Order: sequence, then structure tokens, then C-alpha cells
Amino acid sequence: MSNTSTISLSDEGVSVVDEHLLDQDTKPVSIQINNVTVSFKTPKGIYTAVKEIDLTVRKGEIVALIGHSGCGKSTLMSTISGMVKPTSGEVYANGKKVTSPGPDRGIVFQNYSLLPWLTVYRNIYVAVDAALKDKTAAEKTALVETNLKMVNLWEHKDKLPGQLSGGMKQRVAIARAFSINPKILLLDEPFGALDALTKSSMHIELLKLWVMDDRQKTIIMVTHDIEEAIFLSDRVVVMNNGPAATIKEIVDIPLSRPRNKKDIVHDPAYIQIHDKLLNLLIDKFSIADL
Repeated sequence: MSNTSTISLSDEGVSVVDEHLLDQDTKPVSIQINNVTVSFKTPKGIYTAVKEIDLTVRKGEIVALIGHSGCGKSTLMSTISGMVKPTSGEVYANGKKVTSPGPDRGIVFQNYSLLPWLTVYRNIYVAVDAALKDKTAAEKTALVETNLKMVNLWEHKDKLPGQLSGGMKQRVAIARAFSINPKILLLDEPFGALDALTKSSMHIELLKLWVMDDRQKTIIMVTHDIEEAIFLSDRVVVMNNGPAATIKEIVDIPLSRPRNKKDIVHDPAYIQIHDKLLNLLIDKFSIADL
């Protein structure tokens, strides 16, 4: 895992470039969104959630989607997962047109989505058994054990979800997603309900799993948290307010990896990126407007 970076100064400020990002454009395309519009029928007429979205995500990238509530972040995520079909336009994942959900795209939700009557171990095994039908029972068992140990939950394998803390439940959900070894991991505000310390710990756990997979897994994450987006991502996609939301701007996060939370918050490049994202998300107003 390289920690090499290039630092340059310009009139626009400080730029810190992680060299593993320099060849990002040469990596295979993982997700291709072409002119996607998603509309829904409502009692009041047609509601357009997102309109004419174009986005390319390459293999191994971590991309965050941010914006105000109702800007279509989760809708866009759902088109990638295959749970929502575009009204127009097309989505491709791993070179194939998305028409339905598939095991090549793992999903982690904010509410964990664990089966309360199954143990931690069984929650993961059931998913592996359903998604990886070509594996033997021994191979499936090994996958469950490996991933539970990676998130430090092997000792809790026989507990029910109701016996776990929120952070532990989310670790189970992430271990389950990694166990089926999807090429694309979709995270829909997975850490939104966690306290700050647990959230910070989960960020590290997620990046550890990503690095252990040799940064081969593509990760798309919906979040409202600017600091989370900067710490985890290679790029941040800022959405305009809905309805008919579009992409307002895509901001590169060229901070070298591995990133230390305590250090990067004082980094001029981090501060510059944070201020830019904040300005994109918050309309300027004066006290006179209140």
C-alpha cells in the first residue's frame, strides 16, 4: 500500500496528489451511468427524482454522493443496484446493462437489514449460500469465518442482532456484503445512525477491508457528512436540489492514502476541499435574511 504523494502549489491553493490516483483514468470502467432520468407516478402527477445523469466510476474507486435530502442520491444508488429502473437512459455495471439486482453488487443500508431471528453467523451464511451457489459448504463456512474475523466479530457469531450494539450490527452488515465478494459495494448512509466514535471506527474497518481486497472493489456511498466523504472518497459527487436533480459538480479528493483523521483535518488541502464542498451545499445568506 503506497503512501507516496505529490504536493504542488498554485494560485488556487495546495494540491496533494496520491500517486495511486494518477493512473485512475487507465483503470477499467466499473459503473457507467448514461443520461439517466428517473420519474415516479404520484397522486399529484409525475415526479422526477433525477434528470439526465451522466457518471463514470472506475474499478477500485470510492465515490461519495452528497446533497440535501430529496436530491435523488438514494434513487441514483438504486438504479445502480437494479432496484429502480431508469425512466430513460441506461446503467452499466461491470460491463453489463443493469436490469435487476445481482450478486456482483452488494448493498449495505443504514438500518442494517439483519434478520432478527438468525444469529450473526447465520445472517452472513444465508447470504453467502444464496449468492454463491457454486461454492461448497466448506468454502462458504470459510468465507463467513474469514469476514467475521476481519470485522472482529467472530467471538459474537452466536449472538442475535438484538444483543448487539449499533456499531456491531453495521459491522455484521458490512461483513455480509464483503462475504459474497461483490465487485461493487453500495453503501446507503450506512453510518448515519452511529455515534461519532463508532462512526470513526467503522470508517477504518471499511478501508481495511477495501485495502485487504487490494483496492479492487468499487465503492459508492451516499452520505450527508462532508468529513466522512472527504476521508473515505477519491471523488465526491455533489447533487443539485430536487426535484429533477442533476450533478452540480464532481470534486476530486487527491489526498494521499492511508489517511489519518487527526492529521488530515489540519492539512491545507483538506481545508480547501472541505470549504469547497461546504460552499456547494450551503447557499449563502445574511443575518438580514433570517
